[in-house]
Amino acid sequence: MGEIHRDVVPPFLRRVGVETGFIEASAVELPAMSDDIEPPVEPQPLAIGVLISGSGSNLQAIIDAIADGSLDARIAVVISNKEAAYGLERARKAGIPATHIDPAAGGDYRAYNHAIREALERHGVELVVMAGYMRLLGTEVLRAFPGAVINLHPALLPAFPGASAIRDAFEYGVKVTGVTVHFAEEEFDRGPILCQEAVRIDETDTLETLEKNIHVVEHRLLPEAIGLVAAARLRFEGRTIHISE
Repeated sequence: MGEIHRDVVPPFLRRVGVETGFIEASAVELPAMSDDIEPPVEPQPLAIGVLISGSGSNLQAIIDAIADGSLDARIAVVISNKEAAYGLERARKAGIPATHIDPAAGGDYRAYNHAIREALERHGVELVVMAGYMRLLGTEVLRAFPGAVINLHPALLPAFPGASAIRDAFEYGVKVTGVTVHFAEEEFDRGPILCQEAVRIDETDTLETLEKNIHVVEHRLLPEAIGLVAAARLRFEGRTIHISE
């Protein structure tokens, strides 16, 4: 699935990338373990970092799925590029570390993405989830988390990429659109597809009703996709992702 950049892969094992076959286990060096430190007996829930830009309704769906036991994961940190994003408040109400990283604060795009990478690594994130994150994620973060960044997109990729996917599908006149969860790569909205679900566009639908229908599917599909990753049920074969029972 591409070259592994050792200089940016953190010194601990990227669990997700190795389990899916995205990374060869030999490509990541494990830190030496002291004789007096015993490894944990029970596997820990998958630590996810959620990137948001707005209200955080998809974040809330993840929080709720973890709370009701349908998703075996924990949210280690929530990061937003917008200080006023209500999703940050959702996270704090749930006792989850939440932080705003200002894209303009560091002076350039590289500094901004470096700050995101540092925050994710500081909180021990294993899987990065872009849930309504309305910015292109930088190369540094993608290379630091190879095979471990997923994105939620409100259309059936490769159709209707970009930030206005719901409107684009509606105005184009398609009869079926939907939701995609895919692994992120450096090329926007082009990574391998993890799962998809179709949404019909009826004659009576408006743009507003279509948006609501899309969001209903998003709130179900994203936790399900994270659950597939957490359960190590994925295997890459080129662009195709196989899901085991």
